[in-house]
Amino acid sequence: MRRTIASIMVVGIACTGVSACSSEQAAENMVNDALGGSASVDMGEDGEIRVDTGDGSIEIGTGEFPEGWPADLTVIPGFTLAAASVTTDGLSAQMVAEGDETEAVRTYALDLQANQGWAVDPSLPPGANGMWALTKEGKVVTMFSAAAGDQTVVIFSIADR
Repeated sequence: MRRTIASIMVVGIACTGVSACSSEQAAENMVNDALGGSASVDMGEDGEIRVDTGDGSIEIGTGEFPEGWPADLTVIPGFTLAAASVTTDGLSAQMVAEGDETEAVRTYALDLQANQGWAVDPSLPPGANGMWALTKEGKVVTMFSAAAGDQTVVIFSIADR
């Protein structure tokens, strides 16, 4: 499953740049070659990409969280929502910001605990190696943040507990 979404993301990212994918058909062919299966690719006029497979879907550049995303998990201040996906395992989102925004991620995670009712999952020390694990109402959210060149990338994963 993770390989499927990773493959879709790689193809999606390749298609967002200088238009490595000249058409939806070319993008579908790339995804199908990568996954050995059937996919549907929709490319919007403003650069948005949606890829649907039997295992799930991913949206890149739409600026929207997937259906079922907890309302209190918003875009981290200073970050942009780059991609979001839905699989049978849960939901995920990737956010990006210019520069080292490690402190913004920490502040966001602490706010979720102090003001949004999310509790620290004791299986992971808070903020250890850029990772946070929080629980609320039968959901567990993990956040992983890391520097990537001159940007900070945060990956959220949400699953039922």
